[in-house]
Amino acid sequence: MQIDNTLLDQITQNVLDVFNKVGATQEEITRKVNDIFRDAVERFDLVMREEFDAATELLSTTRIRIEQLEKRVAELEAGGSTKGNGGE
Repeated sequence: MQIDNTLLDQITQNVLDVFNKVGATQEEITRKVNDIFRDAVERFDLVMREEFDAATELLSTTRIRIEQLEKRVAELEAGGSTKGNGGE
């Protein structure tokens, strides 16, 4: 899903205009705008880049481990079928 930058710019400008009218400080404006956008991100069911990167890294690590375990199981099965055939 792509968000229209023009719409975001208009929202940001409206929010800044409101805060300027009430005399908020730059830090308060920045904090409140960030809060508004975080809420918007949550409503759109989006994730932050850090969360995405962490999930991607975990998936990659898990995939590597599964491949290692599959290889080990195949080796054990191959070793077990050799012993089983020789003993019968």
